[in-house]
Amino acid sequence: MKETIKRRLSFTLKYLVGFFLLGWILWRIDRREMLLTFTHLSLPVLAAVFGMAVLNLAAQFYRWKYLIESASNHYRPKDLIPSFFAGFAFRLMVPGGHAEITKIFLLPGKKGGKVVAFGIEKFFQTYIKFILVLIALPIVFAEYRLILWGLAVIGIGVYFLLSVLLRTNFMKRFQEKDLKYNKIFLQTLIYSFAIFICLIIQYFLLINDVHRIGFLETTLAVIFIWGSGLLPISVSGLGVRENLAAFFLAKYAIPASAAVGISMFIFFINAIIPALVGVIFIYKRRKDLSDAKGTIKTVTKNLYRQGKQRFNSKRNSGSPQQEKQLQNGAPPNDESTNTKVNQKDE
Repeated sequence: MKETIKRRLSFTLKYLVGFFLLGWILWRIDRREMLLTFTHLSLPVLAAVFGMAVLNLAAQFYRWKYLIESASNHYRPKDLIPSFFAGFAFRLMVPGGHAEITKIFLLPGKKGGKVVAFGIEKFFQTYIKFILVLIALPIVFAEYRLILWGLAVIGIGVYFLLSVLLRTNFMKRFQEKDLKYNKIFLQTLIYSFAIFICLIIQYFLLINDVHRIGFLETTLAVIFIWGSGLLPISVSGLGVRENLAAFFLAKYAIPASAAVGISMFIFFINAIIPALVGVIFIYKRRKDLSDAKGTIKTVTKNLYRQGKQRFNSKRNSGSPQQEKQLQNGAPPNDESTNTKVNQKDE
């Protein structure tokens, strides 16, 4: 009960922070100019931006489809679209750690491989943003160049270590089949960069329809705008994204009113519209989600318990039998220990 209240309070606080930051930047800019910016946008540019939004969604969907096909043997192709769009809605409306992972419950069958697919998807969503931000920051803050680029090199090295970490016995218990991680990671990177490029083009087209900015400058600004989700102070970067757009685009003489308006517009077509579609799928498939919360909580507790047992076993140098039981995910068998204790008591 306390954990549920804590998660909901945390989620509510993040929304409040997000709306506060959004309200603060809207209060500071010329809102009339922001609205006028949209009246100056041409129909061909708007059509191209919506076209890029479709390509963006397609890249995200095919990344999800590829990961599910690679990691799971138990799914129906017709369930992929509902689970994909539901993920956008869960990201915005479900508090705490349940969030987007709930979309795997719209894919009937074993969940182990789907959890692996979701984990890889979320890792690369965060990983690429993190590396790009580390590479771009020294361009803006040159005094921290060596430290930030050093961290970027270390971060890139993590990419090559990840496949080794995922081959441990602990991770293998979730796998439904043997995974070719190097191929999966490369393909996931390609899809992720395609999503990033679509986003850059959207900003570039919209900004250049009313002002002037180079493609490289747009790329640099979009890295920070896209990376706003890395800051865990609001939901989906709400408010943070708009403030960063105003700050970084101002360096290229783009008015804050245009930067904030364009940022909100792109977020609306890329995230809010798919989330609304996801709400429809969630409502239609709500029966499939009835056990989601309890299942996730049970799995989380089991993972915590098994991890704690493994840590305690290594720390206390347990018997080979106990080590084997822990590797199989079973709690240590204390029956022999209890027998010895009873014999001593006798």
